[in-house]
Amino acid sequence: MGKNAVSFLSWKRIVIILLVGIGIWILIPKIIGLKETLNLLNKIKYSAFILAIIAEAFFYIGSAIINRTVLRMTGDKLKFGDVLKISLMDSFSVQFLPLATFGEAAVDYYFYRAKNVRTSHIVLMFVARTIIVWLVFAFIYLIGVAFSPTNPELGSHKLLTIWLIYFAAFGFFFWLIYIYLKKERLLKNACGLVKFVNPLAKICHFQKIELEKIPPLVDKIYQATAILVQNRRLQIAAILGALFFWFGDIFCLYFSFLAFNYHPHLAIVIFTYAVAKILSTISFIPGGIGISEASMGLIFIGFNIPAPTALAAVLIFRFLSFWLPIPIGLSSFLSLQKNYIKMKLNELTNGQ
Repeated sequence: MGKNAVSFLSWKRIVIILLVGIGIWILIPKIIGLKETLNLLNKIKYSAFILAIIAEAFFYIGSAIINRTVLRMTGDKLKFGDVLKISLMDSFSVQFLPLATFGEAAVDYYFYRAKNVRTSHIVLMFVARTIIVWLVFAFIYLIGVAFSPTNPELGSHKLLTIWLIYFAAFGFFFWLIYIYLKKERLLKNACGLVKFVNPLAKICHFQKIELEKIPPLVDKIYQATAILVQNRRLQIAAILGALFFWFGDIFCLYFSFLAFNYHPHLAIVIFTYAVAKILSTISFIPGGIGISEASMGLIFIGFNIPAPTALAAVLIFRFLSFWLPIPIGLSSFLSLQKNYIKMKLNELTNGQ
């Protein structure tokens, strides 16, 4: 029992509880407008709500385009409908499977293997997809920050903060390009990062990363980028898919504000979305539950958006991007699993 108590009170849980507590403490003065928020939800503009749903659909279409395009680069031709089903399933698996994105990757691997895609090609697809998605994300984020000063409501302190973040992100982006061009330095930095993270992983009861796995992973990064630059037409299709992927989510958030007759500055929406996405990604909490809502609410309110409107828009966005896709993803998961079982039964029957 003592061991279970220690496990329950692990450093990871303590840190998460503290962060959630701080977030709630900061939000309490702002939640005084909760009654107004609930009143706003009763006055929702349904035309904008439908546009938000359509925008979120592009998020999943973009995900399917990226995956299918990268697989075509490795010579694997899958039907768009099958890849879209797997993308929809991700909305379920990322929320309920261990370690969020890693759980999602494990389930994706399972179903891509069922489609006779080689393991090496699936790994390359994941690496290439990650590179494309986050490169386009960085580009969108930098644009959002660069155009934020055009918002007349921002004060000098907020402008200074935004520009400091902009130059820090811009410098980090070019540093990544620099170390990519020097493979030995990239390998050294990756190993150094693992050595730094492993003690923290031990404290938080995460599995340690083996240093022996780093060189093969770095090789996969270079293999993936080599595949990406081989076919210009498919490269453009993958980038287009990544734009659909990110802007689908961003415009879902934007239209969530329009549903309450509030027109936010698009650059502020991009900036807030990007910061919340980064925080939810590094938190390792499935779907960024709590982290996304708190960070978006605080940033929007900090940009002088009325608290009831900001909270209502974030609630609608999270409903459309997080809760609503879960039953759809579950349906897709069950459908894929049913087809997989049928395929295996047919193989056994034919084998006999």
